[in-house]
Amino acid sequence: MDPQMMMTMFRELIREERKEMMEVFMKHVAGQNIATNEVTLVANMMSALSNRIEKFVFDPDTDMCFTRWCSRYKEVFVEDAKQLSEGARVRFLCEKLDSNTFEKYQRHVLPKEVTSIGFEESVETLKQLFDVKASEFTTRYQCLKLEKNDSEDFLTYTGRVNEFCERAKIHELDCDDIKCLLWIFGLKSRRKAEIRQRLIAVLDREYKAGRKVSLQELYRECENFLSLKKDSETLAGNVKIMEAAVKEERRKRECWNCCGDHFAQQCKSKPWFCKKCETTGHRERFCEVAKQRRTARNGSERRRSRQNSDNSKNRGNKKTTWSSGEHVRGVKIANATAEVNSTRMYVEARVNQHPVSFLLDTGSDITLLNEDGGVWMLQDLRRQMSL
Repeated sequence: MDPQMMMTMFRELIREERKEMMEVFMKHVAGQNIATNEVTLVANMMSALSNRIEKFVFDPDTDMCFTRWCSRYKEVFVEDAKQLSEGARVRFLCEKLDSNTFEKYQRHVLPKEVTSIGFEESVETLKQLFDVKASEFTTRYQCLKLEKNDSEDFLTYTGRVNEFCERAKIHELDCDDIKCLLWIFGLKSRRKAEIRQRLIAVLDREYKAGRKVSLQELYRECENFLSLKKDSETLAGNVKIMEAAVKEERRKRECWNCCGDHFAQQCKSKPWFCKKCETTGHRERFCEVAKQRRTARNGSERRRSRQNSDNSKNRGNKKTTWSSGEHVRGVKIANATAEVNSTRMYVEARVNQHPVSFLLDTGSDITLLNEDGGVWMLQDLRRQMSL
């Protein structure tokens, strides 16, 4: 073969290889540009969509649940974000959860990663975790308790009633459902609260199982519950009454001076100075009660004083009468309004493994004497004073 021809063929082969290498290189560069553009496009799209959606904050008191939030922004996730991949939509959803909600959700799905879960599964899990836990019958029962707030207008009230009724599926109620609903709604007394709670639980259980409950069946459940309750109280005796008495006694024994578990007369602490009425002996939280007690005590003392003065006048106008068969002419009580509830000192001791409070001074507060004994005591007291 001619050497010149071989050289020409060799050059042609090198040219073709170089061309193929250039094509491969250009495809590689183009692929990188496309990937970069896709990343930039996804980031820009997520940023634009993020500005249109508020963060989800779970607040059961205001009925802000995940279902309500998701229904508001459903079109954004389904339609506007359909160009995003499954993982990108999951990341976008998690980004719109507040920190507390995201931490609870992340702990719940462990050991899985939140990004490894599909979008639909993530939505269902969030609904289970951050929705108000209320059964179908409970929601219907709450529909009957709807009231218009003074602060809301009639348009807001109308929308709230409409939303509540649709959520409770009022249109699906049949005759038995309405009868049971009205029967339980009529149990408004506090004494019927336990029965009402029990029957609502029964209806919730039956509704979840797909079974209907008639009004007669509801009545039989009520009778069974009352029968069991009566049997239980018969076996237990008066335990509830005794417990209530103990709680009432503990409540009454709260000290006004130090809030301890004893009477104020037994308190050993320094008398508390009340800043409301500027007197000592009670704390500010007991000020109103102390005023009422003080007013009532002053009123009774004034009445007692008037009665004593009236009795003394009557005794001055009447003759002294002797009782038949006895040598007692009468009884005179000096200092009838004496303060006998002054502060006493007690000593705590254990007697037969029981704590007992002993009064240091066991002398009586009031002593009754006949007239001769009183005169003798006064004479003896004067004699001691003269000495």
